[in-house]
Amino acid sequence: RRRHFRSLACCAMLAPIIAEAIGAAAALSENEDPLWSSTSTASTDPVLRLTTSTYESTVFHSGKNGMVMFYQSWCGHCIRFKPVWDELAMMADPSIFIARVDCGASADNKICRSSQITTYPTLRYFVDRTEHEYNDSLSIHKLREFVDSTLATPCNPLLDANTCSERAMKYSKRWLDKDATKIVGEMERLGKMMESSSVTAESRRWMVQRRDLLRLIHENQNAAKKEL
Repeated sequence: RRRHFRSLACCAMLAPIIAEAIGAAAALSENEDPLWSSTSTASTDPVLRLTTSTYESTVFHSGKNGMVMFYQSWCGHCIRFKPVWDELAMMADPSIFIARVDCGASADNKICRSSQITTYPTLRYFVDRTEHEYNDSLSIHKLREFVDSTLATPCNPLLDANTCSERAMKYSKRWLDKDATKIVGEMERLGKMMESSSVTAESRRWMVQRRDLLRLIHENQNAAKKEL
């Protein structure tokens, strides 16, 4: 009988510990995203994850145009499409956002319900705070073409300084008088750096913008030479 009471006392002591462990496991399951967490961390993930606390502020109040992928981690089409969406986010102009919403996360599922998402993946794009359905090709070529022509407001220091951040303007001025060989060499260097899996998403976006600025300067130099 004493052993029985000791066993009961032991179980009573362990109960709060077990409950806490179960709660922690549930919270982890709720917060983790199996489709993206297996290949990237929060800092290296090129795609912005939106939640109930960030969705409206990003798509309606950030002052940016962008695209959102609604998905389920078990969806075969979503799994196959993920590399394309990652590449689009890595190459996209900094003036836009490329984001995702996990409709399988119970905390964020109400975003998908209010947006009437019924198939996966579903792509929506946002222009001037207005939501639109994207029904065109899912190839990376077509997506980049669409993003660049419809959503982006690329920095062009040669035509309109207002399209550029102060950081981008300072960078451009440093390269305006450089010769073509140095510019091409720097573009190649940035391209190699972007291939590293350890580069953070923010750093990669800045690399993409620098490369685009250098390409613009280089093309302008070539056009000027033809006019001579």
